[in-house]
Amino acid sequence: MIRTVVAITNEQLRSSVADILKRNGINVRMSCRTALEAIRSIRKMGGGVVICSSRLPDMTADDLSYELKGQAYLLVLGRPESLKFCDDEDIFKVPLPVHSDELCGSVRILLQLDERRDRAGVPERSDEDKEVIIEAKEYLMQHNEMTEEQAHRFLQKRSMETSTPMADVAKLVLFNAE
Repeated sequence: MIRTVVAITNEQLRSSVADILKRNGINVRMSCRTALEAIRSIRKMGGGVVICSSRLPDMTADDLSYELKGQAYLLVLGRPESLKFCDDEDIFKVPLPVHSDELCGSVRILLQLDERRDRAGVPERSDEDKEVIIEAKEYLMQHNEMTEEQAHRFLQKRSMETSTPMADVAKLVLFNAE
């Protein structure tokens, strides 16, 4: 089932992202320029993946993530300086410029996660898991001279590479730090 939405205000970028995905075998169900359009589409489809910019005309990516909590995965594309404003830990961030292979690989992983959640009804991250992730990011920032965004991306990337929940990756980072 096609459950991919591209929500980017800039028409040229939106079209370019949709074309890259399509050329790589990922069909886009809806291409829109506002967060409200994306929300309506995701709710109508019963879930999915939203590829968006950090700011849309009607809300930020953080606001969109909050509105779609548990219903969709968000992949936010943007310049590194704009991605730093995305605070929600459930948002996947990819800095621009991005190679088409990295973009498509990230979208495929999120589509797989969406499919699993759809089949199994994945629960929302617990407060304990959120705290462990914050601790691991703080450790990485202090000991590896990373920014918050770099630490988040490090945990996120390891999680996606190993098909391990991000909280478990964070626990391993803290365990190895001891």
